[in-house]
Amino acid sequence: MSEQEVPLAAKWPFVLGDLTLLAAAGGVAFLAHSGRIPWSLSVAAVITGAVGAGAWILVTPFLRDQEAELRLSEQANLSDTLRQIQQLEKVAASVATSAASIQSGQQALQRAEIAAGAVATLMESEKKVFVESLHRFQDQEKGTLKLEIEKLRRGEEETLRVICHLLDHNFAVYQAGQRSTQPGVAQQLATYRAACLDAVRRLGVVAHEARPGEGFNPDFHQTLDGKAPPAESQIAGTLACGYTIRGQVVRPIIVSVDGPTQASPSLPAQGSAPEFESAPSATSTEADPALPPAGSQ
Repeated sequence: MSEQEVPLAAKWPFVLGDLTLLAAAGGVAFLAHSGRIPWSLSVAAVITGAVGAGAWILVTPFLRDQEAELRLSEQANLSDTLRQIQQLEKVAASVATSAASIQSGQQALQRAEIAAGAVATLMESEKKVFVESLHRFQDQEKGTLKLEIEKLRRGEEETLRVICHLLDHNFAVYQAGQRSTQPGVAQQLATYRAACLDAVRRLGVVAHEARPGEGFNPDFHQTLDGKAPPAESQIAGTLACGYTIRGQVVRPIIVSVDGPTQASPSLPAQGSAPEFESAPSATSTEADPALPPAGSQ
């Protein structure tokens, strides 16, 4: 704010008035001193009053200028005070607006917190339901897979039984051809049996025969009646082949031995399926190395 100049009062009227009073006081004093008028208290009072009035008249304009300057200063201070008050009012309004904004923000945060809590509760319940559903689904899948695996295992065992059963009949027909007097038929049956053995070998089924004259081994050989022959008995011939499936022995070789426990050469076992043992499935397709490799077909 620009400073305002104080309008100064004219000094010459007051100086003129002061000089007039001083001249009057001087005239009265001269008259009294010259004896024209006697000295008295009234004369002294007049002279004193004139001098005092002149002095007052001379001082009056300076007093008025000072008073005007004081008023102007007070107005300036008052104006600054009003401006500061207005600024304080603006600050108070800003503080009130900020407080209202903060309060509304707190309310919004509270509502958001409540909504987040509700969402978290809902998600937790949904998670529990999902986990329970997943566990039930997994249990159902496990049960279904277990059932399917059991069905596949039973089907595989049944298939292997049928294959071994057919191979027993194939071996019986092959032996009958070997005992026949027609070499051509025997050769055709041998070729047919070799083709069948090669086909089932692709499934992991390998047939084994014992060599006549070799020693009886109870780990790989078995008599027709299941009884153990005397020690150091020798094998006379093979009555039914032994089988390994993917390297697992499912039936030993059924043989006839020389000695008093010689069984009948009839082959009732050739018409029956082999008994499968409960053995874990093997991934290897190699035959058991303990079985006589020279007699395998």
